[in-house]
Amino acid sequence: MEFVLLSVVKRFKKTWIVASILLSTIYSNAQSYDSSGKYNLFLEPYLLLPALSGTTGIGNLPNTFICVPASKLLSNLKFGAMLYAELHNNKFAFNSDLFYASITEDASSKNGIAKGSLNVKQFLWELEALYSITPWWEAGFGVRINSIKTTLNINTTTQLGSRMYSDAVTNTWADPLIVTRLKKWIDNRWLLSLKADIGGFGIGSKFAWQLQPDIAWKASKLLQLGVGYRFLSTDYEKGSGNSRFLYDMEEYGPQIRIGFNL
Repeated sequence: MEFVLLSVVKRFKKTWIVASILLSTIYSNAQSYDSSGKYNLFLEPYLLLPALSGTTGIGNLPNTFICVPASKLLSNLKFGAMLYAELHNNKFAFNSDLFYASITEDASSKNGIAKGSLNVKQFLWELEALYSITPWWEAGFGVRINSIKTTLNINTTTQLGSRMYSDAVTNTWADPLIVTRLKKWIDNRWLLSLKADIGGFGIGSKFAWQLQPDIAWKASKLLQLGVGYRFLSTDYEKGSGNSRFLYDMEEYGPQIRIGFNL
């Protein structure tokens, strides 16, 4: 974890400075605007069952297309952990979303690849600050930290015969985000929400965007149960030759969420 954060700071110092200024400014405004307002903490472990579809490339190896349907995830998922946290009052919300997964999938038989395997270890950490423009509409800024370790083992077939290749690379970057969220309570028991963000802008990814519709039921003052869907698209490419890394991937699938209002 420390290595990931240090890598981000070294490689994307300007991004961190901008994000820090934005977050601290919004937080200072929150304190001055509603100094007597009570902040509430919401913790929500969740399970995401995503499908993966896209292209990854390492060095001079052929680009590898992978497609993992959500129905195959449990057999391909080696480990996963997800936790959402939110500190909010009636005007401001400060969010943290941690996601880690290790997935192994067979490489496709494209670009001269006869067979092979691909392992993707993905760490995502989203930090956001939102302001309530209306009771049902929030907008703000954030940053998404990405750390992707890709290990590729493939067998290629050419006119010169077949060869085995193996390589692994880790890349860490940060995407600045513009975030908006719509939410509506119905009878103080049902919560409908839709969150969207766009980011990257060439600072980290070329472009990245995300969409999350959710519905939650407040079972008690403490407990909240929810289901939803998440679609995340990331287009990132860096380097050339042996140092080339390509990660152009779409992740999408249902979510099951268990929240606690503390």
